[in-house]
Amino acid sequence: VTQEFVYALTFISSESRQMVGVGVPIFLVRGDVYYWGSLMAACLITSLPIALLYNLFLDRFIAGFTVGAVK
Repeated sequence: VTQEFVYALTFISSESRQMVGVGVPIFLVRGDVYYWGSLMAACLITSLPIALLYNLFLDRFIAGFTVGAVK
């Protein structure tokens, strides 16, 4: 994962093509100054869709585990 971050950070200079994982540290970390409020807001905004999709498909995920267990 670290290699992909460094690759994207090095070779993708256009802001419109950067992924969230690369763009957030570039814009919200300036040297030794961390903008914690903005960083936490960005983490929350990017993790909410993943958590929502996980909760929506949780029943199907569990059903997939138990299908082969019952004869």
